Amino acid sequence: MREITPKPLCHEAFRRYGDFQDLLHVKEVEESRSANPASTNCFAPDLLTLNLDGRTPASVSVASVTECDPVVNFLEYHQYTSEGILPLDGDIVIYVAPSGRSFDSTKLEAFRVPKGTFVTLKPGTVHGRQFTDGCKEANVLIVLPTRTYGNDFQATLLEGDDCVKILL
Repeated sequence: MREITPKPLCHEAFRRYGDFQDLLHVKEVEESRSANPASTNCFAPDLLTLNLDGRTPASVSVASVTECDPVVNFLEYHQYTSEGILPLDGDIVIYVAPSGRSFDSTKLEAFRVPKGTFVTLKPGTVHGRQFTDGCKEANVLIVLPTRTYGNDFQATLLEGDDCVKILL
């Protein structure tokens, strides 16, 4: 029987097979930006791509969610694409509302998502940033088609009585 020894994972040695990214320390190695300027989350989009069918590749992005006042002041949706959300190392709370032709914060519902639980959002589902639930910080894997934030993204900032506080 032939034996092999595992090598350290490095980009040069692994390049011909694929690519990789440490998703738990993204803000330490990537320059990140947020789709929502009012957010305390650190968002690093399109870190890796995954070619699933030869058409539009999937994109692997990460949000680093930090503890803050759970006030919804930002809504977004993607008209044509689903979104995958996976908290990797901490529990989170997400908020959602049914799709519609306008943003209506009165229809928002909040859900607790335990770490390791993968959630998919249907196209058109109104949503936004995630909040931590019982932890200081959580890293969240986001899966979308590449360049969704440039091609299929509608958003609005909420102000005053339109904002919603989530009771944790």
